[in-house]
Amino acid sequence: MTGSLARSLPLCFLPLLLFQARPTTAESPACAQARAIVEDVAEQYAGGSPDHSILLGKLATARNLCSSFGEAWKYSYCSALALGKDKEARIFRDRALFNSVSDLTCPAAGGTVIPQPAAPLPSHVRAKYALVVGIGQFRDERITTLRYAAKDAEDLAATLTDQRYGRFDRANVKLLTDKDATRANILDGLQQIFLKAQEDDLVFIYLSSHGSPRQAEQGLNGVGYIVTSDTASDKIFVDGIDYESFSRQISLLRARRKAVFLDTCFSGQAPRPGEKALFIEAAGIDAKTAGLFLSGEGTYVVTSSKASERSFESETLENSYFTYFLIQALRRVGEPPTIKDIFSFLKQEVPAAVARDKGQPQHPQIFPAESRGDLRIGVAALPTDGIE
Repeated sequence: MTGSLARSLPLCFLPLLLFQARPTTAESPACAQARAIVEDVAEQYAGGSPDHSILLGKLATARNLCSSFGEAWKYSYCSALALGKDKEARIFRDRALFNSVSDLTCPAAGGTVIPQPAAPLPSHVRAKYALVVGIGQFRDERITTLRYAAKDAEDLAATLTDQRYGRFDRANVKLLTDKDATRANILDGLQQIFLKAQEDDLVFIYLSSHGSPRQAEQGLNGVGYIVTSDTASDKIFVDGIDYESFSRQISLLRARRKAVFLDTCFSGQAPRPGEKALFIEAAGIDAKTAGLFLSGEGTYVVTSSKASERSFESETLENSYFTYFLIQALRRVGEPPTIKDIFSFLKQEVPAAVARDKGQPQHPQIFPAESRGDLRIGVAALPTDGIE
């Protein structure tokens, strides 16, 4: 254990597997079971007239067993498409692509293929919703305090509700900081958006807090957890939020436009003498973790650093570098910037400032790195009565 602590939200992912050829290295029992399920599904496809409703149930099991097995996502995409479930199909398609599936041709009886959906994004934004969470103070005193996490969230929420910049209705922005950012309140905030958001809406999610890494020695069994304000360091299973489940819930929001920002600031503090720290000095959020949030064209995830880097706070700015420049990007005068404009600004300003002040590398990342679509967080929502 090192003397300094970094906030991170790592997640355990099983090895990437290729369906066409058996891996030469040993795979986990769960992935081997998932592979067997998908092989059975492929045989039913080859036999003609597969029951896609039954196959989707089997494939859900395969995906849960081995979330990085691209062929499970591909066949889920094909079966959902065959059933006319275009929304689910878009999610499965993107997950397949993210997990290295290059051929999305769907086999069908008679040698035909199921066409891929090409539904465009809605031309308007009906309503906008945001969940903004920043946790720097924790009920458990053994968990390291984060100096600016709550202020970051407050400053960002103020920008989102400013009608010159973010143009969010105040009633649609849920801000949770410190003692109010409990497990129950965070999940309830997400559920309220889930109940309200429609396909033609825009959803903004921001999270700044500690995350538990996978630590077998602390009983985490390779699962990452978001540390909420009421999390006890020795009861993460009970008090924390399963990071994989949380990201999956966000990915299933009906809104076609979603922007997720994950700021994992370096606390710069050491554990007390004699204490076993909850956190290890670890990297930022990796691509596989970020990919869990993706759910189709119009969805973007921006992280504060590369997976191998820390993210830093600034005593001078009284914000994290990432959130400070995110706010500056949103407050630029003129037409609301696109998500790509925002990322371009972060990519330029954050590394330069951190290198100057801290002498360390920090490079924000965006997922997917390449996409046809884009979105403008600050676009004005259309009045409900103006939509046919």
